[in-house]
Amino acid sequence: MTNDLKQRIIETSFALFLRHGIKSITMDYIASQVGISKRTLYELFKDKDQLLLECLTWNRREIEKMSLEVAQKVDNALEFLLEVFMIQWKRMRNVNRNYFTDLKRYHPQVSRMFDDERSYQAESMKRILEQGQAEGVILQDCRCDIVGQLLSTKFDILFSLDEICTVEFTFMETFEMIFKTFIRGIATEKGLKIIERYFANTDFN
Repeated sequence: MTNDLKQRIIETSFALFLRHGIKSITMDYIASQVGISKRTLYELFKDKDQLLLECLTWNRREIEKMSLEVAQKVDNALEFLLEVFMIQWKRMRNVNRNYFTDLKRYHPQVSRMFDDERSYQAESMKRILEQGQAEGVILQDCRCDIVGQLLSTKFDILFSLDEICTVEFTFMETFEMIFKTFIRGIATEKGLKIIERYFANTDFN
């Protein structure tokens, strides 16, 4: 029962953090949304930092599980990148940009704990890109180490640039265009055919 409750708190809290930012969501509010007392919440999580850390740890496991599922159904590394992009796109559409800035500004210890995670993601992306080169869908002169780093930090970078998001262009519109241009730029002729076929059959709305 305790594990089920803890999991429910984590999933509810993470959804709230993403939708409204971290700072604006108090422990009192989380307790009320889950339907428990504040005391019960603090018995399971000593403070907001611990709760946030467990939210991020859970999210990392979910991403790893999703990546494994995608890897089993695609034919090449480029299709993997496209599928992962679309899943992240759907997950991030309603994310409040304050989530990223709040994490770094108000919870630096938690943020630093996940710096190593970004390095791991960058290395994973590098291996996927190298696989794509071997498959002939990624350009041989692509610097997989640099591109892997960019792909692993794409949301953090964009959310930190105020001039990117304007009244005229939303964040997701900007991200869609940057990703499309970026992925085409590292693809071979064979890879471009895969990309154009994928985009032609994908609804971004």
